[in-house]
Amino acid sequence: MQGARDAAQRAIRLVRQRHPEQARYLQTLLAQAEVVTAVEAAAPFWRRTPGRTEAAWLRVATAAAQSARSFRQQNEREQEAYRAALGPALLAVQRARQQIRETGLGRREAAAFARATATYEAALRLAELGDWQGATQALGEARQAALVVHGSWSDLHSRFADPDLRRQWQSWANEAIAHSRLHGTTVILVDKLNRRLDLYTGGARVRSFPAELGANGLRRKSHSGDRATPEGIYRVVDLKSGRRTKYYKALLIDYPNEEDKARFEAARRRGTIPWRVGIGNLIEIHGGGGEGTDWTDGCVALTNQDMDEVFAASRLGTLVAIVGTYVR
Repeated sequence: MQGARDAAQRAIRLVRQRHPEQARYLQTLLAQAEVVTAVEAAAPFWRRTPGRTEAAWLRVATAAAQSARSFRQQNEREQEAYRAALGPALLAVQRARQQIRETGLGRREAAAFARATATYEAALRLAELGDWQGATQALGEARQAALVVHGSWSDLHSRFADPDLRRQWQSWANEAIAHSRLHGTTVILVDKLNRRLDLYTGGARVRSFPAELGANGLRRKSHSGDRATPEGIYRVVDLKSGRRTKYYKALLIDYPNEEDKARFEAARRRGTIPWRVGIGNLIEIHGGGGEGTDWTDGCVALTNQDMDEVFAASRLGTLVAIVGTYVR
C-alpha cells in the first residue's frame, strides 16, 4: 500500500500543473483506496472481501504508473519538438539581427525584431523551467517576427536581382566609362548596393572609396523628403567648399534631370506621389561621412579625406553615374 501511495503522490505532483484532470483522477483513486482500506480493516473478518484492498491499491499503482509514463513520453516528444524548432528560430533571429541594420527598413521592422529577440529569450527561459510546449510556441512566434524583417529586407533587395534594372544600370556605367575613355576625362561612378564610389580616368578605374547613401538610399529617389538616393547619369554643376557647404566639400549634381522629371510627373498622374510633394533637389556628393551607415537625405557621403581626392579630380560638367550596382 505504501509503495502505491508514494507512486500516486509522485504522479500527482508530476502531472498536476499541466494535466489537472489527471491529477484529480489519481487523487480520487487514492482516496477510494484509503476508504476501502479503512473499511476492510474495521470490518469483522467474516464481513471482509478478500482481495478488495489489494485491488484498490493495484488500481492506484497502475493509474499512477500509466500517468507518469504518459507524462514522460509527452515530455520527451515536446523536448524533441523544442529542439527541432530551436535551430531554425535561432538562425532566423540571427539573420534578422544582421538585416535590421540595412537602411530602408522602418519602425515596423524594428518592432518585429524587438519582438523576435524578446520571444526567443522567453523561449529559452521557459525551456529552463521545463515548459517545452510553451518554449516551442515562443520559438515559433520569434521566428515569425524575424521573418517580417527578412521579408522587408528581401523586398528592398529584390530590385537588385531585376534583369531589366541591372541592364539599365550596366548601360549607364558603361556609358560613363566609355565617355571617360573617349575624352580622357575623369568620371564618377557610384555603386549603391556596394556603397562604393569609383573614379575612372581615361576609361580605367583609378580610385575606389567607401560611400554612404540616403537613409533610404537603396531605393530610387522619386520625390522630395523620401531620403532615397537618385539613379541616373548626371553632371557636376557646382563645386562647394568653405562656408558654402556644411559638409566640408561638396559636388552638386543636376538632379533632377529630364528623365527624373518625366518619371515624377508620370507618378503624379498615377497618384503614387501626392500633388503637394515636390521632386526634390540639392543632391550632392559631399564630405562628413565615415558614419558607417546610410544617413543622408539622399546625397552620397564620403570621409573628408576621400572627399579631398574626389573634389580635386572633379570639374564643372564632370559626369556622375549613380547606379544600383554594376559589374566592373
